[in-house]
Amino acid sequence: MSISKIKTVGRQPLNVMVYENIKNAILEGDLEPGTRLTETKVGEQMNVSTTPVREAFRRLASEGLLKIVPWRGAIVQEFSDRELIEVYKCREVLEVLAIKSAMENIDDSGIEKLERLVEESKLTENLSEHVEINSAIHNTILEYARNEMLSNLLGQLKDVIYHNRNMSSYNEKRRNEIYDEHIQIVNAIKSGDKNQAQVAMELHVNNGYEYIKERLKKRDS
Repeated sequence: MSISKIKTVGRQPLNVMVYENIKNAILEGDLEPGTRLTETKVGEQMNVSTTPVREAFRRLASEGLLKIVPWRGAIVQEFSDRELIEVYKCREVLEVLAIKSAMENIDDSGIEKLERLVEESKLTENLSEHVEINSAIHNTILEYARNEMLSNLLGQLKDVIYHNRNMSSYNEKRRNEIYDEHIQIVNAIKSGDKNQAQVAMELHVNNGYEYIKERLKKRDS
């Protein structure tokens, strides 16, 4: 797979531009899953040194978009249908447990934080920031669950969750759906209705899975 579709860098901070350009190439499908990238070749293509490329690789790896392979560079991350199904089945159970547990501990400050984050997600025009805010919403719920083992288990699914959260954020229709789903989740927490919270969280996770499944199907067709 050619790396020629990665855009060169304009007059913006290198670390941001390199990261965003590689990320866009991955999420737009210009860099297909399984594509091997090296700091040297990507730096040459983008007319930059290897330092900002290395920083971008690390950040993208933390988001589940790249897999760093020692001494070989980075590989554009790919997940099998089986991996996706298994992860989403586990995620649904764990996220429901998280929200029910959080509702036993959350206070007015926590609810206000969730409401603020949801509104920030609607207002931001920066797609990477949108991913960070949406992650913060789920992390806040997890924080109030006060369950270290639950945090560890969800952490094991992090690569797939962050990878798919990035894919979803790059689609305007899905971004709007996520906003509505998060509103339902926060309203359920605010009302103290655990059954409604479970329904809202299950809908959110399942809708995310359906979006990713359809996107991958279109890519592979």
